[in-house]
Amino acid sequence: MNSISWFTPTAFIDVDILIVPELAKSYKIDWMITGPRKPAIYSKLEAMASESLHVEFYAIKHKWYIPLSYFEYIKAFKRLVDKGNDLIYVDKAPQFLNYYAAIRTLPVERTIFATHNVKTPKGAHFEKKARYYMSKLLNKYCNFQVFSRNQLEYLENMVQGKNVLYAPLALKDYGKKGERTKHHGIVNFLSFGHIRHYKRIDILIDAAQKLYEETGKLFVVTIAGRCPNWAEYSKRIKYPQLFDLHVGYIDDSKVADLFANANYLVLPYQDLAQSGAITVAFNYGVPVITSDIPQFQEFVEEGVNGFLFQSESVECLKNVMLNTLVMSQDAYNKLLKSTEKYVSNNYSLKAITDRYETYFNQLLLKNHIK
Repeated sequence: MNSISWFTPTAFIDVDILIVPELAKSYKIDWMITGPRKPAIYSKLEAMASESLHVEFYAIKHKWYIPLSYFEYIKAFKRLVDKGNDLIYVDKAPQFLNYYAAIRTLPVERTIFATHNVKTPKGAHFEKKARYYMSKLLNKYCNFQVFSRNQLEYLENMVQGKNVLYAPLALKDYGKKGERTKHHGIVNFLSFGHIRHYKRIDILIDAAQKLYEETGKLFVVTIAGRCPNWAEYSKRIKYPQLFDLHVGYIDDSKVADLFANANYLVLPYQDLAQSGAITVAFNYGVPVITSDIPQFQEFVEEGVNGFLFQSESVECLKNVMLNTLVMSQDAYNKLLKSTEKYVSNNYSLKAITDRYETYFNQLLLKNHIK
């Protein structure tokens, strides 16, 4: 049985938590989970351990831009190498100091980097620095994973001759959804996830208020997620009765109910690499309303699992929201069924892990590893 050293920062546990145990049926995996402290679900991760899956937590105390983090990443990456496994999978594109730790320790031919942001979204933190180090990483190493076709095209336009795995994010599951109790009978538009400038929550706020002013129709916009500068958005709110605000850390135990109470997930982003929130919506069968940027067009089939609107247009988003308000219950039920069918056809766990296995086996063959 071939073997893999697998490195997952705590921020990306939800990306790997379904994939790694499934792959451990075909490979021996040493799974290192890193962060400043053990994640709350570590006991659940430990319970996944088996004869072919070893799970450990490795503390990295300093943030990536603190000089001492360089030495922590040197030790962590060296530990991955010292396992002596056939491949090394790093669910992270090293930046700044940990980039230099990577090139000092991780072998070029056997290491695979999961690149969540090949194209850094406009308005992201440390945007210019992230683009610079992504370019260096792509030129130095040869094996990468991307999570969307758009990111695949962007990578192939930046560099040639790389071994690239495209496999979408597995659906994010936060447990069984509860009963629909809040806002029953009133359409609920949900915004979920960390609130960043490029996600354009201001457009959603403005569109909702314009819709209310023009029609007087009642609905709810639920905004849930952390935001370091919420005052910038709260000052835009003229009709607080329209908004159900959960600004701050959202415990995993609350996520399923947020989606149970949602009729639509709204993603008005002006840019992104890929969206984790959309995979949560698909997991719970919630149709989506998204901007028409290319990154979303590969996930949204108009009228099948959601609707698109012109990016950065308050008027277009308002019109789409209006169409959902006047939609009949029969039409909405049909949309729910077609969303469920779309997800079943495109996002089964087996279909996704098969892509990983094909890629890993090709890489093992290329490196003459039996």
